[in-house]
Amino acid sequence: MPKLIDHAQRQQEIAEAVWRVIQRDGVSAVSVRDVAAEAGISTGSLRHVFASKTELLAYSMRLVQKRVRERAEAHVTITAPWERALAVIAEFLPLDADRRCEMDVNLALVAESPAHPLLKEIALDAYRELRAGCVTVLTRLAEYGLIRPALDIEAEAIRLHALIDGIALHSLLGDASAAHTAEDVIVQHLRSLA
Repeated sequence: MPKLIDHAQRQQEIAEAVWRVIQRDGVSAVSVRDVAAEAGISTGSLRHVFASKTELLAYSMRLVQKRVRERAEAHVTITAPWERALAVIAEFLPLDADRRCEMDVNLALVAESPAHPLLKEIALDAYRELRAGCVTVLTRLAEYGLIRPALDIEAEAIRLHALIDGIALHSLLGDASAAHTAEDVIVQHLRSLA
């Protein structure tokens, strides 16, 4: 009997191999051969799952977005509005090894996106999704009367989005204080809207 392979699981394993190559050697080192070696499979097996390097990079980028979205959505069960807001926002910050890896990979692929229209489209989708998430967080806080009712939610979402991106980038670049104070800065910002 031939061995049955879970296609979705194989895709994720290969994408995680891409992430390791990017973190270790940079996005320019991503090749079908090197990723196959990192994943412990043949290049033919990899090409059976991903026909091109672009498909491989696109899936790897989408997987980051999917995992962040799933973790953020898992926090909807938190009933305390401040706690829920902070838990959701924390998913977009590199506060542990998994989120740091995802941020490293995403940043590398965003930097590569001018040369790959599909990556640019995925990056813009992630950008829009984060902005929508900021709007949702602020709208929920407003519904509970935790921010001033006269605030322009859309404008504040732009500011919150920029703050999240800035803190995340500072943390990735090695600013140890940014990583340690990220949540405090977010809390201070949100409380300033009250």
